[in-house]
Amino acid sequence: MRRKQAIQLVVWGLCGSTACYSGLGPTADGTDGANASGATDGGTGADTGSSDGGGEAAREIDAPTLRRLTAAEFSHAVVDLLGPVTIGTLPADFRVEGFVNIGAAKLAVAPAGVAEYENVLLLATQEAFADPERVAQILACVPSGLGDDACIREALARFGRRAWRRPLTDDELDRFVAIVGDVGAETGDVVTGMRHATWALLQSPYFLYRVELGAPSGVDPNRLAFDSWEMASRLSFTLWSSVPDEVLLDAAADDELVDPENIADQAERMLADPRARAGVEVFAAELYGMWALGEKDKDAELHPEWTDSLKASMRAELLARVTDVVFDAPGDYFSLYDSDKVFVDNELAAIYGLPTAEPDGLRAATLPAGDARRGLIGSALVLAMNSLPARTSPTERGKFIADTLLCRTAPPPPPGADTMLPEPDGPMTMRERLEPHRSSPACMGCHALTDPLGLALEHFDTVGRYRETDNGLTLDVTGELDGVPFADAAELATLLRDSPDAPACLVNRLFAYSAGRVPLSTDAPLLERVQSDLADAGNRFDRLLLALVTHEDFRFANPTGTVIAPDDGEMP
Repeated sequence: MRRKQAIQLVVWGLCGSTACYSGLGPTADGTDGANASGATDGGTGADTGSSDGGGEAAREIDAPTLRRLTAAEFSHAVVDLLGPVTIGTLPADFRVEGFVNIGAAKLAVAPAGVAEYENVLLLATQEAFADPERVAQILACVPSGLGDDACIREALARFGRRAWRRPLTDDELDRFVAIVGDVGAETGDVVTGMRHATWALLQSPYFLYRVELGAPSGVDPNRLAFDSWEMASRLSFTLWSSVPDEVLLDAAADDELVDPENIADQAERMLADPRARAGVEVFAAELYGMWALGEKDKDAELHPEWTDSLKASMRAELLARVTDVVFDAPGDYFSLYDSDKVFVDNELAAIYGLPTAEPDGLRAATLPAGDARRGLIGSALVLAMNSLPARTSPTERGKFIADTLLCRTAPPPPPGADTMLPEPDGPMTMRERLEPHRSSPACMGCHALTDPLGLALEHFDTVGRYRETDNGLTLDVTGELDGVPFADAAELATLLRDSPDAPACLVNRLFAYSAGRVPLSTDAPLLERVQSDLADAGNRFDRLLLALVTHEDFRFANPTGTVIAPDDGEMP
């Protein structure tokens, strides 16, 4: 108990900045700020742009905020620092505009979350330090005893620099060295003392939050410039979804990451690192809403094949499609939208109507010519995730296409609108059942956008298996996109690939993921330049990442209180 209290005193003693746990104190309404997820809404993040006065309102934009590590970032960071360890239950992420990275700017850690982090990190450090060989990999120097002060300080300074993404001050380092001495004296083991100091370092807000605040810039007095340490953090979390490596930190120590050429060199190196694959997978999982698949149930009588292993295969397949076009066979990212290349194991092959193979395992396959299944919209994950337990949902499927692939947002239902479909008196197709909603003045605003797109996918049932009819009735899957007709899902997929809105939407979404906020009209120059670079690079996603992190605006932020431009709203 005394050891735990000593560690808490050190951690909280470092909380002299806004980087600390603002969720611990009482809130304005008198509550303690805690919730079941161990997080509170810190009230930060992007301005919504609302104004009481009407008309054109001045707006503060891109003020730097503290962002709590997402669960993915936390997990990757801990594994990169400690090696393979079990990550227990973490405080829940908070999703805003489809991204937990945006929600992370609104989160403070409440008491329940503090306890969760403490326990997860306790077990992780215990697991890592149980193996002497692992200890030698974690620590730059393994001290021979409590008198080995130089080694203790070197090991903690090196570990702390990577965990906190900056060097520890002398006072900070002294406090963690004191933990080693106190715990080592109590237990008679210096390595146990090092484990407790490491545990304490990882409980600090400087680990749990992305502290990227910038400083007044001599180059541009209207903006804050991120220093080299902050740039190392921004690069690593954008490209790897994790902490920087020693090479990147050494570049920061030499103050190289304020130079655009050095940033580009480091970004190229990082994109060639295996950790870039994990970073892209995190973005893809967020972009395509894969988290929602775990919440989906299907009617067990109608679909006994709906198992956890099938859902895992669906997730693995979509990630494999993305990483294939980004890393394994780099090419036009938008080929994903109408490709006939899929990845299946035997469970998924049964859904796609493809042959099984032995030994089983995820493998590339090609859909037969003339198959209506094509691209992302034909993936089992997208089809199943946007369906109901016992039937399809053309509205949800169409909403996915419009919002995720084209950034066209359907308006919400008007207050009091009945969104439930009445049960049919006899056999009806979903097109027939949805017709009243598409013709109703109260509903047509949304359904006119979503339903024609989703109805193109009606040949695929609620788990994504092809069907010729619905309730014994012939299906009409024709429609049009932007005035161009399509005969089926395959033709729609090609129209999506060629849509001019697709590149703009992908750039928009990547910006939101990286910046932790939705893009605004004032971000238009950055978005247009990055989109142009994407086109020049043949729509390769790795070049899109490079264009984003090497753009000048990636190195700057606007200080809180600086009014940059009138509010023209969010970018489409």
